[in-house]
Amino acid sequence: MASLMTAVPSPTSTGPRSSHEGKALIARVNDQPIYLDVYQKQVEQTEKALVEQGIMAQGEVGEAQRAQLRANVLQGLIDQVLIEQAATEMGIIVTDEEVEQSLRDVAGPDWVPLEQWLRMNNMTEQELRAMQRAQLLASKVIAVVAAAVPTVAEQVHARHIFTVDQAKGQALLARLKKGENFAALAQQESEDPSTAANGGDLGWFPRDVALMPSVVVQTAFGLAVGEISPLVQSEAGYHIIKVEARERDRPLTPEMLLYAQQSAFQKWLAERRARAVIEYYQPQ
Repeated sequence: MASLMTAVPSPTSTGPRSSHEGKALIARVNDQPIYLDVYQKQVEQTEKALVEQGIMAQGEVGEAQRAQLRANVLQGLIDQVLIEQAATEMGIIVTDEEVEQSLRDVAGPDWVPLEQWLRMNNMTEQELRAMQRAQLLASKVIAVVAAAVPTVAEQVHARHIFTVDQAKGQALLARLKKGENFAALAQQESEDPSTAANGGDLGWFPRDVALMPSVVVQTAFGLAVGEISPLVQSEAGYHIIKVEARERDRPLTPEMLLYAQQSAFQKWLAERRARAVIEYYQPQ
């Protein structure tokens, strides 16, 4: 079972270990407790899975991995509470029938009996039901947030010429200023193997796009159609950018829409975190 949320670096504890109805806490979120034993069990299960996969290092690197793992688990539990609280505000629920169906899906294509699956994963049926309910609830909240994301956006169609050598980049820019064809020069000289053969074509993209250097996106949106940029630097190297076309309300591709929806949810969740009162307790 994968974690629901992407985690952030470990928070700093703000007080001593506390208790609620006789049970120790690791945190409170808007006065809702997160129990220490739940946190510890998730840490143990996650670490065990990483060890079995052979991706848990030894020594100082391993200790750093474990520290990040603990931070990830705690952030995931906090995010789960924030989502549950938001679901209550939105009137979103998960029915018992939906949980039962999800339990049947746990068996997977090879049909592992539930009792066997629970033993393999060191879980009780009650814990599994709670986890499935939380995941179903998160999916419903994500769907509500995603539904508000527009399916169209301002987009530009751009090309670039890339090089790791600044002097070469300046020389290529000088050739473009003398009138050489941008696409032909990109085919001949660009060091980006994914776009050079197509004349440096980056295709259409919106302002919020995955896997593209932000300086390239910002520069492209600052250009007029047909305009060529000066040499700009990203972490990878140097780029010359040309905008071929621009549309104010161009439909997003399925991949772009999914990325926009994921970004919108992460922003929504970050805003919930920022408004929440979160107390951390140091395990003893």
